Amino acid sequence: MNNETQRYLELLDQRIALLEALAKSLVDARQDVVALDVNGLEARIVQQERLCEQVAALDGQLSGFAKQCLGTLQSEVQSEDNNQLHGQTENARTRAHLADIRAKMQATQHRVKELNATHQLLLRRCRRTAGALLNMYAKFEVTYAEPAAQRIAAQGRA
Repeated sequence: MNNETQRYLELLDQRIALLEALAKSLVDARQDVVALDVNGLEARIVQQERLCEQVAALDGQLSGFAKQCLGTLQSEVQSEDNNQLHGQTENARTRAHLADIRAKMQATQHRVKELNATHQLLLRRCRRTAGALLNMYAKFEVTYAEPAAQRIAAQGRA
C-alpha cells in the first residue's frame, strides 16, 4: 500500500469518526429537547455546525485523494505479475480494507441521515407545540397577567 492510499484510508476513517460524533450529538440534542434544556440544545447546535464544517473540509481532501488512489490501485493491479504473490496479497488486503471502510461509511451516513430526519421532525413538533401554547397564553392573557398589571388595567377602566 503506497502513502497516498494509506492517507486516503486515514481520511475515510476520520470522516467516519466525525459522522459518528455528529450522530451522538443528534442523539444528545434529542435528550436536551425532551428535558427542555435550551442551553444544552444550543451547545449541541454549535457542536453540530462545527462537525459539519469539519466533514465538509475533509470531503475536499477526500475528493482529490479518491481519484489518485483509485487510479493507483488500478494501475498496481494491472502491472502485477503472477509471480508477485506478496504484491497481490497486499493489494487484495488494501481493496478489502477499502471495501470495509466504504461499508462502514455507508452505514454511518445512513444512521446520521435517519437521526437528522428524526431530529427535524422533533423540532417541527416542538415548534407547533410552542405555537399552540403561545396562542393559548394570548387567549387567556388577562387570566395570566401579573396582579399589579391587572389592578392598573382595572383602575384605568373605572
